[in-house]
Amino acid sequence: MRRLAAGLALTSTILLGGHTLHAAQSFQQVSQDESARIPAGARVYIGPIDGGYDIYLAGAIHKKAVPIVIVTDKSKADFELSGVTESEKAGWAKIVFWGNTSSAEQASVKMINLKSGTVVWGYNVSKGSSARGKQSSAEACAKHLKAKIEKGSL
Repeated sequence: MRRLAAGLALTSTILLGGHTLHAAQSFQQVSQDESARIPAGARVYIGPIDGGYDIYLAGAIHKKAVPIVIVTDKSKADFELSGVTESEKAGWAKIVFWGNTSSAEQASVKMINLKSGTVVWGYNVSKGSSARGKQSSAEACAKHLKAKIEKGSL
């Protein structure tokens, strides 16, 4: 990313002449925006998600010890976690012939900074044969959210 910033600043020098400093400063401000960080202890509101997936996410966040505080009042939150999920139950042939009752789970989640409107994190998970269904995909989301917070990167 830094090479890209340097390349943009160099291009600005050639094309824009006297406006180079302004263009380079704007790019750095966007790429280092504090509103794109999720600090430990942040207050997060989990919006309703079809199929009760918001409950699975809350449980997974606690199980994986993600360093955030879940709040039930959006007005008290710094961030909002929302998403979509899809489950496909095992068909009769899979159950009868293979004895496998595992479902296929897909989920996509995103976290938004409520003050700036910036999407600060997103994750997509697809579990082809999930024995624990939504719980498994929610735990994968929580694990990656925890890594994002602990890494502290943009």
